[in-house]
Amino acid sequence: MDTRHTSEAVARAYDVVEVDTILLGELVTSNLIQPDPNPVVPVNDISFLRSAVDAVRYNGHQYGIPTLVCANFLAEITSLKGTQDAVNLIGSFRGSWALSGHYLNAYINKYGSSAMDEGVLSNPSKQRDILRNIKHFSDSCVRKNGNNPCIDNTYKDNTDAQINDVIASKRSSFLAYAEVIGQALFTDAGLVIQSVRAPPFGGAGHLQMYTDALVANRNTYEAKKDAIKKFITFYTSINFRFEYAYCGDMDFKCIRYVLPAISGFYSLEKVEQNCLYSQLRDVFMTSGTAGPNHEIYYKKDYLDASVAKELKYPPLSLRGEI
Repeated sequence: MDTRHTSEAVARAYDVVEVDTILLGELVTSNLIQPDPNPVVPVNDISFLRSAVDAVRYNGHQYGIPTLVCANFLAEITSLKGTQDAVNLIGSFRGSWALSGHYLNAYINKYGSSAMDEGVLSNPSKQRDILRNIKHFSDSCVRKNGNNPCIDNTYKDNTDAQINDVIASKRSSFLAYAEVIGQALFTDAGLVIQSVRAPPFGGAGHLQMYTDALVANRNTYEAKKDAIKKFITFYTSINFRFEYAYCGDMDFKCIRYVLPAISGFYSLEKVEQNCLYSQLRDVFMTSGTAGPNHEIYYKKDYLDASVAKELKYPPLSLRGEI
Protein backbone atom coordinates (compact mmCIF):
# COMPACT_ATOMS: atom_id res chain seq x y z
CA MET A 1 0.00 0.00 0.00
CA ASP A 2 1.36 3.42 -0.96
CA THR A 3 2.01 5.42 2.20
CA ARG A 4 3.17 8.65 0.56
CA HIS A 5 1.06 11.58 1.74
CA THR A 6 1.31 15.05 0.24
CA SER A 7 -0.50 18.12 1.58
CA GLU A 8 -2.53 18.16 -1.63
CA ALA A 9 -3.54 14.52 -1.24
CA VAL A 10 -4.54 15.04 2.39
CA ALA A 11 -6.64 18.06 1.40
CA ARG A 12 -8.50 15.97 -1.19
CA ALA A 13 -8.97 12.96 1.07
CA TYR A 14 -12.32 11.98 2.54
CA ASP A 15 -12.88 12.51 6.26
CA VAL A 16 -14.82 9.25 6.73
CA VAL A 17 -14.72 6.14 4.54
CA GLU A 18 -16.61 2.85 4.74
CA VAL A 19 -14.14 -0.01 4.28
CA ASP A 20 -14.02 -3.78 4.39
CA THR A 21 -12.09 -4.55 7.57
CA ILE A 22 -9.92 -7.12 5.80
CA LEU A 23 -7.90 -3.98 4.96
CA LEU A 24 -7.84 -2.61 8.50
CA GLY A 25 -4.31 -3.67 9.39
CA GLU A 26 -2.87 -2.16 6.22
CA LEU A 27 -4.70 1.12 6.85
CA VAL A 28 -3.36 1.20 10.42
CA THR A 29 0.25 0.44 9.51
CA SER A 30 0.06 3.08 6.76
CA ASN A 31 -0.91 5.59 9.48
CA LEU A 32 -4.03 6.61 7.58
CA ILE A 33 -6.87 6.17 10.07
CA GLN A 34 -7.69 7.52 13.50
CA PRO A 35 -7.42 5.11 16.45
CA ASP A 36 -10.15 5.08 19.10
CA PRO A 37 -12.45 7.59 17.35
CA ASN A 38 -14.79 7.59 20.40
CA PRO A 39 -18.24 7.58 18.78
CA VAL A 40 -21.45 8.50 20.60
CA VAL A 41 -22.50 4.82 20.56
CA PRO A 42 -19.77 2.77 22.31
CA VAL A 43 -18.33 -0.02 20.19
CA ASN A 44 -18.89 -2.97 22.49
CA ASP A 45 -20.67 -6.31 22.29
CA ILE A 46 -23.82 -4.84 23.80
CA SER A 47 -24.38 -2.24 21.09
CA PHE A 48 -22.79 -4.21 18.23
CA LEU A 49 -22.38 -7.84 17.18
CA ARG A 50 -19.42 -9.50 18.87
CA SER A 51 -17.78 -10.47 15.58
CA ALA A 52 -18.06 -6.88 14.32
CA VAL A 53 -16.44 -5.51 17.47
CA ASP A 54 -13.51 -7.90 17.05
CA ALA A 55 -13.18 -6.97 13.37
CA VAL A 56 -12.53 -3.27 14.06
CA ARG A 57 -9.85 -3.90 16.69
CA TYR A 58 -6.17 -4.06 15.85
CA ASN A 59 -3.23 -4.20 18.27
CA GLY A 60 -5.46 -3.33 21.21
CA HIS A 61 -7.13 -0.30 19.65
CA GLN A 62 -10.49 0.28 17.99
CA TYR A 63 -10.14 1.77 14.52
CA GLY A 64 -13.63 1.70 13.09
CA ILE A 65 -17.36 1.81 13.72
CA PRO A 66 -19.05 -1.35 12.34
CA THR A 67 -21.85 -0.86 9.82
CA LEU A 68 -22.61 -4.19 8.16
CA VAL A 69 -21.59 -7.83 8.43
CA CYS A 70 -21.93 -10.62 5.91
CA ALA A 71 -21.12 -14.29 5.56
CA ASN A 72 -21.77 -17.27 3.36
CA PHE A 73 -24.82 -19.18 4.59
CA LEU A 74 -26.29 -22.45 3.39
CA ALA A 75 -30.04 -22.14 2.80
CA GLU A 76 -32.26 -25.15 2.17
CA ILE A 77 -34.83 -23.92 -0.33
CA THR A 78 -37.86 -25.44 -2.02
CA SER A 79 -39.26 -23.95 -5.20
CA LEU A 80 -42.99 -24.09 -5.84
CA LYS A 81 -42.28 -23.52 -9.54
CA GLY A 82 -39.37 -25.95 -9.71
CA THR A 83 -39.51 -28.49 -12.51
CA GLN A 84 -36.02 -29.99 -12.20
CA ASP A 85 -34.81 -32.62 -9.74
CA ALA A 86 -33.49 -31.57 -6.36
CA VAL A 87 -29.77 -30.73 -6.24
CA ASN A 88 -27.42 -30.98 -3.29
CA LEU A 89 -25.58 -27.70 -3.78
CA ILE A 90 -25.76 -24.47 -5.75
CA GLY A 91 -23.02 -21.93 -5.14
CA SER A 92 -19.68 -20.68 -6.41
CA PHE A 93 -16.20 -21.85 -5.50
CA ARG A 94 -14.79 -19.70 -8.33
CA GLY A 95 -14.33 -15.97 -8.71
CA SER A 96 -13.83 -12.96 -6.48
CA TRP A 97 -13.18 -14.03 -2.87
CA ALA A 98 -14.86 -17.40 -3.48
CA LEU A 99 -12.23 -20.11 -3.00
CA SER A 100 -9.90 -18.07 -0.80
CA GLY A 101 -12.91 -17.10 1.32
CA HIS A 102 -14.12 -20.69 1.59
CA TYR A 103 -10.62 -21.77 2.61
CA LEU A 104 -10.54 -19.26 5.46
CA ASN A 105 -14.12 -20.11 6.40
CA ALA A 106 -13.30 -23.82 6.50
CA TYR A 107 -10.32 -23.18 8.77
CA ILE A 108 -12.28 -20.90 11.09
CA ASN A 109 -15.20 -23.34 10.99
CA LYS A 110 -12.99 -25.99 12.52
CA TYR A 111 -10.52 -24.11 14.70
CA GLY A 112 -11.89 -20.59 15.21
CA SER A 113 -10.03 -17.44 14.15
CA SER A 114 -7.85 -17.22 17.27
CA ALA A 115 -5.94 -20.34 16.18
CA MET A 116 -4.97 -18.88 12.80
CA ASP A 117 -1.24 -18.36 12.35
CA GLU A 118 1.01 -17.32 9.49
CA GLY A 119 1.25 -20.88 8.18
CA VAL A 120 -2.46 -20.93 7.39
CA LEU A 121 -1.95 -18.05 4.97
CA SER A 122 1.52 -18.84 3.64
CA ASN A 123 1.28 -22.60 3.14
CA PRO A 124 -2.28 -23.88 2.64
CA SER A 125 -0.94 -27.13 1.14
CA LYS A 126 -0.15 -28.30 4.68
CA GLN A 127 -3.75 -27.82 5.84
CA ARG A 128 -4.75 -31.27 4.60
CA ASP A 129 -7.83 -31.63 6.79
CA ILE A 130 -9.14 -28.21 5.71
CA LEU A 131 -8.58 -28.97 2.02
CA ARG A 132 -10.29 -32.33 2.45
CA ASN A 133 -13.34 -30.68 4.00
CA ILE A 134 -13.59 -28.12 1.19
CA LYS A 135 -13.35 -30.84 -1.45
CA HIS A 136 -15.95 -33.00 0.26
CA PHE A 137 -18.36 -30.06 0.38
CA SER A 138 -17.76 -28.89 -3.21
CA ASP A 139 -18.08 -32.47 -4.51
CA SER A 140 -21.70 -32.42 -3.34
CA CYS A 141 -22.32 -30.06 -6.27
CA VAL A 142 -21.60 -32.74 -8.90
CA ARG A 143 -24.62 -33.29 -11.15
CA LYS A 144 -25.86 -36.56 -12.66
CA ASN A 145 -23.92 -35.87 -15.88
CA GLY A 146 -20.68 -35.62 -13.91
CA ASN A 147 -20.31 -31.84 -14.26
CA ASN A 148 -19.69 -29.65 -11.25
CA PRO A 149 -21.02 -26.12 -11.92
CA CYS A 150 -19.71 -24.89 -8.59
CA ILE A 151 -16.08 -25.28 -9.71
CA ASP A 152 -16.19 -25.27 -13.53
CA ASN A 153 -16.84 -21.52 -13.76
CA THR A 154 -20.58 -21.92 -14.51
CA TYR A 155 -21.39 -19.91 -11.39
CA LYS A 156 -18.20 -17.80 -11.31
CA ASP A 157 -19.19 -14.25 -10.28
CA ASN A 158 -22.65 -14.99 -11.68
CA THR A 159 -25.39 -14.81 -9.04
CA ASP A 160 -28.09 -14.69 -11.74
CA ALA A 161 -27.14 -18.18 -12.96
CA GLN A 162 -27.19 -19.48 -9.39
CA ILE A 163 -30.57 -17.91 -8.61
CA ASN A 164 -32.05 -19.25 -11.86
CA ASP A 165 -30.99 -22.78 -10.91
CA VAL A 166 -32.45 -22.34 -7.39
CA ILE A 167 -35.78 -21.34 -8.93
CA ALA A 168 -35.69 -24.22 -11.42
CA SER A 169 -34.87 -26.91 -8.84
CA LYS A 170 -37.61 -28.45 -6.71
CA ARG A 171 -35.24 -28.36 -3.76
CA SER A 172 -31.70 -27.08 -3.40
CA SER A 173 -29.00 -26.11 -0.93
CA PHE A 174 -27.95 -22.57 -1.80
CA LEU A 175 -24.52 -21.34 -0.65
CA ALA A 176 -24.60 -17.54 -0.75
CA TYR A 177 -24.45 -14.27 1.11
CA ALA A 178 -27.63 -13.26 2.92
CA GLU A 179 -28.43 -10.49 0.44
CA VAL A 180 -28.12 -12.93 -2.48
CA ILE A 181 -30.50 -15.36 -0.80
CA GLY A 182 -32.82 -12.37 -0.35
CA GLN A 183 -32.39 -11.47 -4.02
CA ALA A 184 -33.57 -14.96 -4.92
CA LEU A 185 -36.69 -14.50 -2.79
CA PHE A 186 -37.36 -11.13 -4.43
CA THR A 187 -36.91 -12.68 -7.90
CA ASP A 188 -39.41 -15.48 -7.27
CA ALA A 189 -42.01 -15.38 -4.51
CA GLY A 190 -42.47 -19.12 -4.98
CA LEU A 191 -39.26 -19.90 -3.11
CA VAL A 192 -39.57 -21.14 0.47
CA ILE A 193 -36.67 -21.11 2.93
CA GLN A 194 -36.77 -24.33 4.93
CA SER A 195 -33.66 -23.69 7.02
CA VAL A 196 -30.44 -21.68 7.17
CA ARG A 197 -27.15 -22.81 8.69
CA ALA A 198 -23.40 -22.30 8.53
CA PRO A 199 -21.77 -24.12 5.59
CA PRO A 200 -20.80 -27.67 6.63
CA PHE A 201 -17.02 -27.56 6.33
CA GLY A 202 -16.66 -30.40 8.80
CA GLY A 203 -15.67 -28.37 11.82
CA ALA A 204 -17.10 -27.10 15.08
CA GLY A 205 -19.52 -24.74 13.38
CA HIS A 206 -17.78 -21.36 13.63
CA LEU A 207 -18.91 -19.01 10.85
CA GLN A 208 -16.47 -16.48 9.39
CA MET A 209 -18.08 -13.03 9.33
CA TYR A 210 -16.90 -10.17 7.14
CA THR A 211 -17.40 -6.65 8.48
CA ASP A 212 -17.69 -3.23 6.88
CA ALA A 213 -16.88 -0.24 9.06
CA LEU A 214 -16.54 3.52 9.00
CA VAL A 215 -12.99 4.75 9.58
CA ALA A 216 -11.89 8.34 10.15
CA ASN A 217 -9.05 10.11 8.36
CA ARG A 218 -6.27 10.56 10.89
CA ASN A 219 -5.15 13.83 9.26
CA THR A 220 -8.52 15.59 9.45
CA TYR A 221 -10.14 13.99 12.50
CA GLU A 222 -9.30 16.57 15.15
CA ALA A 223 -10.38 19.52 13.02
CA LYS A 224 -13.68 17.92 12.01
CA LYS A 225 -14.36 15.69 15.02
CA ASP A 226 -17.87 16.98 15.81
CA ALA A 227 -19.13 16.67 12.23
CA ILE A 228 -17.58 13.22 11.89
CA LYS A 229 -19.30 12.01 15.06
CA LYS A 230 -22.65 13.35 13.88
CA PHE A 231 -22.35 11.54 10.57
CA ILE A 232 -21.24 8.28 12.18
CA THR A 233 -24.11 8.46 14.69
CA PHE A 234 -26.63 8.93 11.87
CA TYR A 235 -25.12 6.32 9.57
CA THR A 236 -24.98 3.59 12.21
CA SER A 237 -28.35 4.34 13.83
CA ILE A 238 -31.01 1.65 14.02
CA ASN A 239 -33.51 3.86 12.18
CA PHE A 240 -31.20 4.41 9.23
CA ARG A 241 -30.22 0.75 9.09
CA PHE A 242 -33.88 -0.30 9.13
CA GLU A 243 -34.85 2.15 6.39
CA TYR A 244 -32.02 0.88 4.20
CA ALA A 245 -32.69 -2.81 4.86
CA TYR A 246 -36.40 -2.39 4.14
CA CYS A 247 -35.86 -0.25 1.02
CA GLY A 248 -37.11 3.01 2.46
CA ASP A 249 -35.18 4.76 -0.31
CA MET A 250 -37.09 2.94 -3.07
CA ASP A 251 -40.54 3.52 -4.54
CA PHE A 252 -41.44 -0.18 -4.29
CA LYS A 253 -41.48 -2.73 -1.48
CA CYS A 254 -38.44 -4.92 -0.98
CA ILE A 255 -36.07 -6.22 1.69
CA ARG A 256 -32.36 -6.11 0.95
CA TYR A 257 -31.47 -8.65 3.68
CA VAL A 258 -28.26 -6.84 4.49
CA LEU A 259 -27.01 -7.59 8.00
CA PRO A 260 -26.49 -4.45 10.12
CA ALA A 261 -23.72 -4.70 12.68
CA ILE A 262 -25.75 -2.89 15.34
CA SER A 263 -27.40 -5.44 17.63
CA GLY A 264 -30.64 -3.57 18.30
CA PHE A 265 -31.74 -3.96 14.67
CA TYR A 266 -32.53 -7.64 15.28
CA SER A 267 -34.86 -6.81 18.18
CA LEU A 268 -37.16 -4.69 16.02
CA GLU A 269 -40.59 -6.31 15.76
CA LYS A 270 -40.67 -6.32 11.96
CA VAL A 271 -37.24 -7.93 11.81
CA GLU A 272 -38.00 -10.53 14.48
CA GLN A 273 -41.14 -11.57 12.59
CA ASN A 274 -39.28 -11.98 9.29
CA CYS A 275 -38.59 -15.67 8.63
CA LEU A 276 -35.26 -15.27 6.83
CA TYR A 277 -33.89 -12.58 9.11
CA SER A 278 -34.74 -14.62 12.21
CA GLN A 279 -33.01 -17.72 10.81
CA LEU A 280 -29.92 -15.78 9.75
CA ARG A 281 -29.77 -14.13 13.18
CA ASP A 282 -29.90 -17.46 14.98
CA VAL A 283 -26.90 -18.66 12.96
CA PHE A 284 -24.54 -15.70 13.28
CA MET A 285 -25.51 -14.82 16.85
CA THR A 286 -24.38 -18.27 18.01
CA SER A 287 -21.50 -19.06 15.63
CA GLY A 288 -20.38 -15.79 14.01
CA THR A 289 -16.62 -15.21 14.33
CA ALA A 290 -14.51 -12.36 12.98
CA GLY A 291 -12.08 -13.32 10.28
CA PRO A 292 -8.56 -11.87 9.97
CA ASN A 293 -8.31 -8.10 9.43
CA HIS A 294 -4.78 -7.89 8.03
CA GLU A 295 -2.53 -9.63 5.47
CA ILE A 296 -5.50 -11.12 3.64
CA TYR A 297 -6.16 -8.79 0.72
CA TYR A 298 -2.69 -9.14 -0.76
CA LYS A 299 -2.67 -12.91 -0.25
CA LYS A 300 -6.12 -13.78 -1.54
CA ASP A 301 -4.96 -14.47 -5.10
CA TYR A 302 -2.14 -16.66 -3.80
CA LEU A 303 -4.56 -18.55 -1.56
CA ASP A 304 -7.03 -18.96 -4.41
CA ALA A 305 -4.40 -20.36 -6.78
CA SER A 306 -2.78 -22.57 -4.12
CA VAL A 307 -6.04 -24.12 -2.94
CA ALA A 308 -7.26 -24.54 -6.52
CA LYS A 309 -4.05 -26.38 -7.37
CA GLU A 310 -4.31 -28.67 -4.35
CA LEU A 311 -7.95 -29.49 -5.15
CA LYS A 312 -7.21 -29.79 -8.89
CA TYR A 313 -9.58 -26.98 -9.81
CA PRO A 314 -8.77 -24.97 -12.94
CA PRO A 315 -6.68 -21.96 -11.82
CA LEU A 316 -8.14 -18.46 -12.09
CA SER A 317 -6.23 -15.92 -14.13
CA LEU A 318 -8.22 -12.76 -13.33
CA ARG A 319 -7.98 -10.85 -10.08
CA GLY A 320 -11.34 -10.14 -8.45
CA GLU A 321 -12.40 -7.03 -6.64
CA ILE A 322 -13.39 -6.62 -3.01
